[in-house]
Amino acid sequence: MTDPGIPVADRLSDLGACIDFLDRRGLLLRVRSEVDPLLELAGIARRLEGRGAVLFERVRGSRFPVLCGLLAKRETVGELFGRPPRAVPFAIADAVGAWKQDPGALAPRFVERGPANEVVQAVPDLGALPIPQHALGDGGRYLDASLVVARNPLTGGLNAAVHRCMVTGRDRLTFLIDPGRHLGEYVRIAEERGQPLPVAICNGTGLATWFAAALPRLGDGKLQVAHHLTGRPLDLVRCQTVDVPAFANSQFVIEAEVLPGLREDEGPFGEVTGFYGGRDRRWVMRVTAITHRAAPVLHTVLSGHEVWNTVGLTAEAAIFRALRARHPDVIAVHLPPGGCGFYAAVVQVDGSAPGTGPAVLRAAFAAFKSLQRVVVVDADVDPFDPVDVDWALTTRLDADRGLLVLPGEEGHILNPMVTAAPDGSGGTVTKVGLDATVPAGDRSRFERVRYRDVDLADYDIR
Repeated sequence: MTDPGIPVADRLSDLGACIDFLDRRGLLLRVRSEVDPLLELAGIARRLEGRGAVLFERVRGSRFPVLCGLLAKRETVGELFGRPPRAVPFAIADAVGAWKQDPGALAPRFVERGPANEVVQAVPDLGALPIPQHALGDGGRYLDASLVVARNPLTGGLNAAVHRCMVTGRDRLTFLIDPGRHLGEYVRIAEERGQPLPVAICNGTGLATWFAAALPRLGDGKLQVAHHLTGRPLDLVRCQTVDVPAFANSQFVIEAEVLPGLREDEGPFGEVTGFYGGRDRRWVMRVTAITHRAAPVLHTVLSGHEVWNTVGLTAEAAIFRALRARHPDVIAVHLPPGGCGFYAAVVQVDGSAPGTGPAVLRAAFAAFKSLQRVVVVDADVDPFDPVDVDWALTTRLDADRGLLVLPGEEGHILNPMVTAAPDGSGGTVTKVGLDATVPAGDRSRFERVRYRDVDLADYDIR
C-alpha cells in the first residue's frame, strides 16, 4: 500500500499528487471525450461509480479538467492513507487526539505566494470554471466539494467546512448553512454588526483538509487536525481581496463576502439522502477574486457513496471509542452506506452479558446524535458485510426483547423523515435500535455452520 515515489503526506495534502498516485496504481479512469458539465458529467460519473476516481479531461466551456469519484470506495481512500480501509477512521481519530493533547503543535505557516494563487483572474468569472450541475432536479451548477474558510469574528480563529454553493451569476453564489454550523454563528455576528463576512472557498485541497473539515464540533481546531493527519503543517496563503487565508495547496480559491441581511433563492440540490434538499431563501456571497494553480483540476463529489464514506470514516472511530469507554465488549463500529453515512450504525460486541444490547444501543445514539437506526451484533457477525448483518437480524432478533423505540429524538435536518422545527433550528424523529445478538440461555442453538480454513494458493486450480 505504499509508493516511495509519492509519500503519504503528499498524497493526503495535494490533490495533484493524489491523482498521480491513483494513476500509477491503476485506480484512475480518464474520460477523454468532451463532456457537458450540465448533467452529462455527473451521469457518466454515476455509471462509473466504484470503479475508480474519474478524471474528465475535456469539459465543455472550460479549459480545466474535473475530478469525481475520489471517495466512492473506502479501499481507494485506504490506498491514499497507506492503511487498510478499516484503519483510516482511527488515523483520523488519532489526529484529533493529537490536536487535543497539544493544540499549539504544528501551527500553519502563512505565505504570500503558493500554488493556489499562481494565476489571478483579473475579473472574477465563475463561468470560466467547469462547475457541474449533477442531478436532473438541481437548481443550478454547484460547488459541493469546496471548503469554506472563515474567521470567527469574536476570536479570529479559523474554521473550515463544506457548504453547498449554487452559482447564480458570474460573481454570485447562494449557499446553505445547516442548523448548528459554525459559519451560521459567524454570519449572525457579522450581520448584527452590519458587515459582510469574508470567506475563502478552497477547492481541491486534498484529503487531509477534506476529512478535517467534515469533523463536527471542532470549531477552530479543524485546521490543526489536518496538519496532524499529514504529520506536518500545511501552508496558508494570503488572499488577494479578503482578510481570510486559503489553503496554499488548493487547486482553486474563490474569494468572497457573505452579504449581510440578504437572502436569495437556493436549491433544489440532490442531497446525501438521495432526495432533493428544497429551494428556499438563503445566504448570498459576492465573489471578489478567483485564483488558481497554473494547471488546476476542479474537484466535485456525487451525493451518495462519496459523502457516506466521508461521514463514516470521520465518525466510526469516535463512536467506537465513546462506546468502548463504557462497554469494553464493543469491538467494532461501522456506519454502512445504506444509512447514508449519518443515520445508521452496526455495533459488534464480543461475549455480551444479558442486557448489554439495549445499553449499547442507547449509548450509540448518545454518542452520535444523527443516528436513527443502530443494530448490535455478535463477534461472529461481520459488521461491514450487509448480508451478514441482515442474516443476524433474521435469525437472532426477537422484537419482543430486542426492539428499542425512541420517539421524539433529535434528528438530522437533511433527512426528509425528520419533522422540522417551525423556526428551522432542527427537528425530531423516532429512532429504532435492534439487538441482533444471541439471546441469553441455550446458545448452542445459535452456533454458526463453519468449514475448514484452507489456503487456495496450496492447490492447482485452473
